[in-house]
Amino acid sequence: MSLETLTSEGVNEEVVVQNQRIKVHIRCKKCGETFILRGVRDSKGNIETGFKRCLCDNENDFEIELLH
Repeated sequence: MSLETLTSEGVNEEVVVQNQRIKVHIRCKKCGETFILRGVRDSKGNIETGFKRCLCDNENDFEIELLH
């Protein structure tokens, strides 16, 4: 389904962009473990991947980078 089709059916571009999956690279600053996950932007612009913590039990200290 193209963006043109969605727009003509009443769905605006902003909603389409929010529902697209985004690839994210997460690196733990404590142990160096890396994760590549896919997430979705919420209405506030945050990316939700479902990632909770690293294998070393770190829950807060990460380096997060968007991949294209």
